[in-house]
Amino acid sequence: MALSLLVELKRRRVFRALVGYGIAAFAVLQIVEPVMHGLHWPDAVLSYVVVALAAGFPIVVTLAWIFDVQGGRLERTEGGRLGARRSLLLAGIGALAAAPGLIWYFGIRGRGQTPPASPSIVVLPFANLSGDKENEYFSDGMTEEIINALANVEGVRVVARTSAFSFKGKNLDVRKIGEELNVATVLEGSVRREGNQLRVFAQLIGVADGYHLWSKSYDRELKGVFSVEDELARAIVLALKPKLVPDRALVEPATVSTEAHDLYLKGRYLWNQRSLEGLTKAKAFFERAIALDPNYALAHSGLADCYSLFMDYRGARAAEVLPKAKAHALKAVDLDDGLAEAHASLGAISQHEYDWNTAERELKRAIELRPGYATAHQWFAEILSTQGRLSEGRAEAERARQLDPTSPIVSHILAITFYNSRDYDRTVEQEMKTLELDPSFFPSRAFLILGHLHAGRLEEALAALDQVSANPGAQLLRALVLAAKGDRMAAQQLVTEAETRLAAERFPRGPLAAARLAVGDKEAAFAWLEKGVEEQDPILPLTVKSNPTWDPIRSDPRFQKVLRRMNLD
Repeated sequence: MALSLLVELKRRRVFRALVGYGIAAFAVLQIVEPVMHGLHWPDAVLSYVVVALAAGFPIVVTLAWIFDVQGGRLERTEGGRLGARRSLLLAGIGALAAAPGLIWYFGIRGRGQTPPASPSIVVLPFANLSGDKENEYFSDGMTEEIINALANVEGVRVVARTSAFSFKGKNLDVRKIGEELNVATVLEGSVRREGNQLRVFAQLIGVADGYHLWSKSYDRELKGVFSVEDELARAIVLALKPKLVPDRALVEPATVSTEAHDLYLKGRYLWNQRSLEGLTKAKAFFERAIALDPNYALAHSGLADCYSLFMDYRGARAAEVLPKAKAHALKAVDLDDGLAEAHASLGAISQHEYDWNTAERELKRAIELRPGYATAHQWFAEILSTQGRLSEGRAEAERARQLDPTSPIVSHILAITFYNSRDYDRTVEQEMKTLELDPSFFPSRAFLILGHLHAGRLEEALAALDQVSANPGAQLLRALVLAAKGDRMAAQQLVTEAETRLAAERFPRGPLAAARLAVGDKEAAFAWLEKGVEEQDPILPLTVKSNPTWDPIRSDPRFQKVLRRMNLD
């Protein structure tokens, strides 16, 4: 009986029909998925399509039993009457054929998409659709404020700004972005600003399947920008985890002046570029914002950060910029003690002043206010590593890296914590990762070379040096490697040449001291160390407590005096 049924099924080409229908059903699903994605259809539509296609299997089996195609025409197959019993049997065969697909879609596929333990999101930079490309700062500023608003909601993990903005201008699939950043949802959108009219469009996408979870557009006058940001942030949180939204606004109006807010966004946009020109222009925008609204705490914090970074990127002397930075940071805290940026600004200033206790207190406060603030964790890692609290520093740097995995500076600070712990292999490994993020980041290249040098891999250090364009820092690094190879005369010549050029310039004094020590000139090394402390060199403290460079003079009373002057004894 079973054998004769099998023969009859083959004769009537039922199996061929099943295979053909299965291929066609698979093709339909491949077409429906992207169409749903583009038309913003709900996930249930795909489930209905799957069920409908599965129901087609018994129908196809029945039709294949009854009809056949002969000479291009549909003809009824001879013999084999279709009774009730045989109809049920054919329906069962069709159901069995559909079962694997149904089990995969509603069973295995569903279990494979395990929801994260807590809601997580990356806010991609909003596209600027305004006619004026100079409004790029506005779309970036709105993106950053949405990130900050969501970061204040307990229970939602928000990717830091640096990592989010690393995808700007890249047309990548949201599933790839989600996999790289380990998030469950992606928010993308656009901003169109025409005069005082503002249109914001945002859409929330699930990473697991690429489907839209939520989308909405907002048309407002520019004076209502804070309400748009708050409404947008609240809607996103509702889509992530409904009970998380607090009664208070997620985006509090930071200023009564829309123009001041606009100037602040321009300033932050330029400040984030970390260039001398950008910092100079950012300073002017922050000052104009404060002139319009003297009680604008964020603008005071931004101006304080400009003055602080002038030491790192313009070589400004501490006496010139730190008093101004401190005055504005304190003003920001006085205006809004709950502003994480203001406390982080104070922490950065105290770090430059070698006031480690105050720096630690302010950075802890910033982290308490915004646990997802990667920059505060990074600066705190620097403080801990500077004081020789190496395991704590590594843990804090790793936390910053988890929050902001595509930030070169965060990755670099993690490498320095390995270097201070004298784990040179991991130093090199981490700096290689940093250079993948930004091949032009010279500090990372420098510590890659130092890692090879202290691990005894001198040829690798020289090979890494050959990839660096000529600059005073690279010249001093080459002197260190040549001195380690025993070519002290060549090293001495390089140090003398660099010293002649850099003595009158605003160049960090630590590398000059290290180079002098490498060629055996301890007196000159101590002279440069003293000069660095006197000028409050922002780079020197980071490694002086644990850096192996200073081992030859670590027991010298003069070195202990240097540590005491930096409050590191």
